[in-house]
Amino acid sequence: MTQELNAAALPKESATPAQPANAGATATVGQALKDLRVAKGWSLEDVSSRIKFAPRQIQALEGEQWDKLPKGVSLRGLVRSYARLLDTDPAAIVSSVESQVGVLSSPGSVHRVSRTIPVAVSGHSDSRSSVPWGWMLVIVVLLAVLGGYAFWQDWLPADWLPSWLSGSKP
Repeated sequence: MTQELNAAALPKESATPAQPANAGATATVGQALKDLRVAKGWSLEDVSSRIKFAPRQIQALEGEQWDKLPKGVSLRGLVRSYARLLDTDPAAIVSSVESQVGVLSSPGSVHRVSRTIPVAVSGHSDSRSSVPWGWMLVIVVLLAVLGGYAFWQDWLPADWLPSWLSGSKP
């Protein structure tokens, strides 16, 4: 099924000579994405490591093999991430894919109406302290114990001890 790519789905920067001629308005969505990827000199593995989707999923998207791709939000996320990586308009690419695949939700799914739930916002967004005091206390106690053991084993000179601790009078 061939679908013309929206003009808004073209790259945000102006066309360069390095981009193939068939990345224009007559290419299918998958072919246009593949052409943009090849123009940037990226392999499927490069793209996969950047957007955290499997190379087989990216290849299925470029080949427009919709039955090999996830449905719903996962497909929309794949398309949006791939479009952002290629510097194209994600909304236009998602709408082009929706027109080819149909609604990007799983069949038989119930469409829910979202409701706004008020949430109290405090001045401090994180309830935990930014300093890990517990760990710092453990480290200080551990250093004190190791220092005491080192003096007890005579690994350190006795004159390093303070006079009040060594019991000798100055």
